[in-house]
Amino acid sequence: MDKIKKAFINYSFGTTQSKLNQLNEIAKRYAKVKDEVFQKYSSIRGLEFVYYPRKLRDEWIKTKYADKFNLPARLWKLAFEEAFTNIKSKWSNTINKVKLSIYKNNNFSNEEKHYAYYLLKSYKLLYMAITFKKFDLPDKFKELNIDTLKIHKYLKNRLRKHYGKKPKQKTTNSFTLDSGTYDIKFDSKNRLWLGIISLTPRKRLHILLSSNIPPNPGKNIRIVLKDNKIEIHYMLEVEPKIPKTNNIIAVSKRFKEVLVSSNNNSYGIGFNDLIKQESNRITDKNSKRNKLNALVRKYESKGEFIKADLIRENNLGKKKYNHQKAISQNKIKTFIGTAINKFFKEEQPAIVIEENLNFSYPTNISKVTRRYFKIWQKGYIKKRLIETAMLNGVKHETVNPAYISQICHLCGRFGVHKNDKFYCEVHGEMYAGYNASRNILARYFDKEITLFTPFKKVKEILQERLRLSNQDSRHLLKASQSESEMAH
Repeated sequence: MDKIKKAFINYSFGTTQSKLNQLNEIAKRYAKVKDEVFQKYSSIRGLEFVYYPRKLRDEWIKTKYADKFNLPARLWKLAFEEAFTNIKSKWSNTINKVKLSIYKNNNFSNEEKHYAYYLLKSYKLLYMAITFKKFDLPDKFKELNIDTLKIHKYLKNRLRKHYGKKPKQKTTNSFTLDSGTYDIKFDSKNRLWLGIISLTPRKRLHILLSSNIPPNPGKNIRIVLKDNKIEIHYMLEVEPKIPKTNNIIAVSKRFKEVLVSSNNNSYGIGFNDLIKQESNRITDKNSKRNKLNALVRKYESKGEFIKADLIRENNLGKKKYNHQKAISQNKIKTFIGTAINKFFKEEQPAIVIEENLNFSYPTNISKVTRRYFKIWQKGYIKKRLIETAMLNGVKHETVNPAYISQICHLCGRFGVHKNDKFYCEVHGEMYAGYNASRNILARYFDKEITLFTPFKKVKEILQERLRLSNQDSRHLLKASQSESEMAH
């Protein structure tokens, strides 16, 4: 079995303040390079460089433009490449959204849609099209009667809409290192030392690490500075475990607990209490800060700027606020991780199945519920579920989520889902989490409803199945009555 990658965090041990100061300065300059790239080349202007940013990087070297950052060449090049990787990812997501809008647009013919898709495949062609520059068309498009200008204008409009605002480099506390900017050494006591390129030529900053597990040779690492501590993030290649059973288990992600399995076992009970506690803490904290902000505006309107500045400096700082937020998030993530680890240990699945919960928050819910949704971290639960499955050699599958929580797993009838209860007119009340997990398990074996079956089509299939089931039941009832009459 192939090795898999696992995220690992190492920590500094006994680092001096002077080393911390220099690393913070490197992180700030590194962030400036990224922000410069974002501001100059993350718009349509930079679209022509996305596919081949090295051309632009070489121009920076030739003109000595990068000298203003006062950062070693290896570091500013890493920052430059990292920024363009982020830009390329944002453009990729944007293009996928534009493709979907083209697919749904009934004003375009199939030939026009084909032409639009063709342009979206190449950053260079796309840039020339939306900036209305001339370029050679393939013969297959020259023979067709296509209004290219209309498509170019449409693409420009959609790209601007879906791309949104330029990305910004908000944090200044981390940077990436490649194999040429750091080295790893063990001392006589088998302690691991990390040597990092510094701002002084031919001199490295040596940091003692708390764990002696080194990164894989030649791989990049990331330095993160938090509260006068240094975190070293890197990926390790590990051997996955081999499942001991053939169990196929479905799980439902809930508020009350982290997971409910198709074996009717709950993991992470009390999860909703943790979410509510954090939500109430944030609400209370923000309410107090809003009152202070209002007081600041009041003092400023009266011209009492000294009082306003004192409140900003002493009561509206972000350092303590963000620190407490990070502690609370880590507490929730630890709770989630513990629950998921317990699930894999007790259920021992060979295949784990979940519903593909990619949705936006409903608009018709209360503010309190919306806050709970934001803290729920369904994305992190899915990520941790996938990672733990990989480490345990377990296959991870997702199924179509349409009406999973709205039908009875015993008879297929549509029922009422309220809070953590599900009500079926035939089978009565049952726990919603268990009902959903049983439906997820059944959906995995359903050949008619695939992951990409539209919601409306899924509902039609479910209603047709219910109709046929009721019809069969009536036939059986009539047959039974006929036999009874003949017996008499």
